[in-house]
Amino acid sequence: MDTTYVNTMIVAFLVVVALAVSIGYLYVDEEGMRDVAEMSAMAGTRSIKKRLLAQIQTDPGKLANVTGDTVQSVARATSVEQAMGKHKEAALTHAFNNNTNQLTTSNDMTVGFWNISSRTYTPGATPVNAMQVRTRRTAESEATGIGKVGNFLGILSGVQKFDYTPDAVAALPARANAGFALCTEACDSRCSYPAVCPIAERKMISALLTPDKGAVTGESLAATYLLYRLNTAVNITDLICMGTPSQEICKKEILTTFDPQDNALRDMESMMYNPNVDAANKEYDKPSGKLLGWWVIAPVTDCLKVRPEEPAFAKRLVTRYALVRISRICAPGAIGCQQNNTAFDSPVSVCGSDKGLYIDRISCVSCNSKALLSFPGLNPVLVN
Repeated sequence: MDTTYVNTMIVAFLVVVALAVSIGYLYVDEEGMRDVAEMSAMAGTRSIKKRLLAQIQTDPGKLANVTGDTVQSVARATSVEQAMGKHKEAALTHAFNNNTNQLTTSNDMTVGFWNISSRTYTPGATPVNAMQVRTRRTAESEATGIGKVGNFLGILSGVQKFDYTPDAVAALPARANAGFALCTEACDSRCSYPAVCPIAERKMISALLTPDKGAVTGESLAATYLLYRLNTAVNITDLICMGTPSQEICKKEILTTFDPQDNALRDMESMMYNPNVDAANKEYDKPSGKLLGWWVIAPVTDCLKVRPEEPAFAKRLVTRYALVRISRICAPGAIGCQQNNTAFDSPVSVCGSDKGLYIDRISCVSCNSKALLSFPGLNPVLVN
């Protein structure tokens, strides 16, 4: 009897151990599920942004082919891979995709339109600028984990309360991310979004505009703190060198300053030629690897001429955004920002002794224009 009892208990013990291992699939808590959903939504939205930027670079006249695509197959595949990882057979989370824009038992992702004005997301709507992803535990899938048993045990244990898991929405709202501001005169009416104009390389300089003398405002730029307030803890170098954060600043006042010592220009130069900074928004020539340009969104303000005795810092109202491609930045002298104790300078063959920030692509949109709703941002953000 003892032998029979022990053998029976060993079998029971092994069954319990096996079941405990399988139930482990269930204990991916809701916070972890939410994190995976957010990362997957961000990964998919980056894929949409990459496709948008590639279209702008090659043929902006066909942008509607991208913004009107309510499938976005590459973005969906990217989100699924982010959710499951490379080892799908061992994945604890999953996101189903059937290329539709309704969350169902067989679909966990949608693409659609995020309205920056109403702060609402509409699945399947155009222009496509956002992605929604929810994730589920593999234990809830009939194909992996412990299938329907896992589904049942999840309900009993309280780990799974309903037949859904957390979802997240990432979008590409129009936000400025440049460390400089342009004057309204830099925007040509023919280059209003969705038109993205190639222009003869234009040299933008930082100079104080005076009533009787000064730079043409269409070729003037100022360093900007965006919405940050000037104080001893905040300086323009820190903002540029940490990566100017993208901010919604249309119809808001920003703090600008002219840069007679070229400190901000040197910092922006180092950031441009650092291959690890904002790499997703830099354009390279594939055969040679040469840097062709850096895409940024700059705030645009009315640049009134000021008197020399007035403060160098000025509050200016943002009236437009400008999507521009910086073709080169040249700042002779000391090198600016250091990343991991390494600073970067423009190649001598690119700049020589020139000084200035040069642009060769531009597209502007007014803060009062309906086109602002579809103006693409360059940095995906979580909106839900």
